[in-house]
Amino acid sequence: MIATQTPPTAIQTVLADRFILTEVERFTLVFPAVWVAQIVRIDRFQILDLPFYAPLLTGIVHHNGQIIPLIVAARLLKVKNAIKERLVVVKLNDSAGSIANIGVVVDRAIGSSTRLDLPPDLFAATSTGSQTIVMRPDLIPSDLWQPQR
Repeated sequence: MIATQTPPTAIQTVLADRFILTEVERFTLVFPAVWVAQIVRIDRFQILDLPFYAPLLTGIVHHNGQIIPLIVAARLLKVKNAIKERLVVVKLNDSAGSIANIGVVVDRAIGSSTRLDLPPDLFAATSTGSQTIVMRPDLIPSDLWQPQR
């Protein structure tokens, strides 16, 4: 038996080379466009706090019939940032793998770009110390989903 792959759709092909750019304090946080389900604004009062979890997991929100856990990107990048009254959330889809269906709170969405328009070393495994960071599942600690004391 010969294994066959399903060819990517036209939209997946176009999105594979696109990236969503967001701002978090002094950083540009870059998301592969194929990972982004939507970018939404939510009010802070909509967030249900999760006090027994790591501070990175700020809470959950009910949006469009789904419960979305929220991660604050500023805490992920270890920068000081107060949570505003109105938040911009990048909701990730199933293509994001182990971080699928979470929402990442950013300061603002600043646009989109192609891979060619981004610095080539951004995608290198040894890329460090840059103000531009590509979102990756390994940035999220594996114990995030476990209650803390």
